[in-house]
Amino acid sequence: MKLSIVGTGKIVGEVLRMLHDEFQDKITVTGIYAREQSVEHAIDLCMAYAPTGFVYTDYDRMLREAEADFVYIANANHVHYEYALRAMQAGRNVIVEKPLTPTREETEALYDAAMLHCVLCLPAFSLLYMPLFAQLALDMRRLGTVRLVECNYSQRSSRYDRYLAGDVAPAFDPACAGGTLMDINIYNLCFTIALFGPPRTVNYKANPGFNGIDTSGILTLQYPSFVASLIGAKDCDGPSHGIIQGEQGYIEVHGPVSLMQSYTLHLRGEEPHTFRADETRHRLSYEFEAFRQLADERENSTLNVPYLSRIALEIAIAVDKSNVRSHEQ
Repeated sequence: MKLSIVGTGKIVGEVLRMLHDEFQDKITVTGIYAREQSVEHAIDLCMAYAPTGFVYTDYDRMLREAEADFVYIANANHVHYEYALRAMQAGRNVIVEKPLTPTREETEALYDAAMLHCVLCLPAFSLLYMPLFAQLALDMRRLGTVRLVECNYSQRSSRYDRYLAGDVAPAFDPACAGGTLMDINIYNLCFTIALFGPPRTVNYKANPGFNGIDTSGILTLQYPSFVASLIGAKDCDGPSHGIIQGEQGYIEVHGPVSLMQSYTLHLRGEEPHTFRADETRHRLSYEFEAFRQLADERENSTLNVPYLSRIALEIAIAVDKSNVRSHEQ
């Protein structure tokens, strides 16, 4: 598979290292698009992990010149829509980092464009591709009627002190679709919607920073038989975990649900059983293996594109609703 990349942030470096370590002969990076101020960093990344690739500062030129089965969009949240749309208009399939877009309207527009140009638009929610998450979904059926769901992803941002000093990075900028819900709590939202589908109601209570951004908050989802409380924080640390409580037992995810490193199944009258991820594989490797198989071995691919698209759209709808309500309060 041939891959072009948009962006030079932390996730791009992590993806490039993973591809270099686990997919050297299977996935080739042909180009990295960078803004002028990030060119040197992009060159360093290319030299270290993608020596056959080229660095571009002209996005349209990269789309014309760099062969690619997929363009991986991993720049700031608020420009995902623009860069994904331009790639699809150029006939490229796209993989888009979370959030796919900040709004329902833009997400629907991207899927319309994918159909119009006969290309794929895939969300990069790594959780959805993990075998351990699929196993958890099966074990969840053994809990009986679910009554409560709680997810907490709290991690004081390395940029928070800068923010308090008035230096606002995109992750804390409302104009860049930053904030805790979009950056951290969206993982909890993906986990919950992927397991249970769209909620009946959505409500978001946030702690606002000096510029109105949500530095922490609680997203509440109401379902027919249970309520889900999703906690996210970028202004403080806390015990990250996930818990699904049913009438016949509960599942405890150890650590952030987005990492899905391990979980323990507790059933009434039985000994707890812990399941663990394969420690020899990078957590992002599963999604890129799925993309590679789709590009190179389409007839053998088991990727459920309609399912992934539906989850991404339902997440966008929930985020839209939560933003509206938080602004009204």
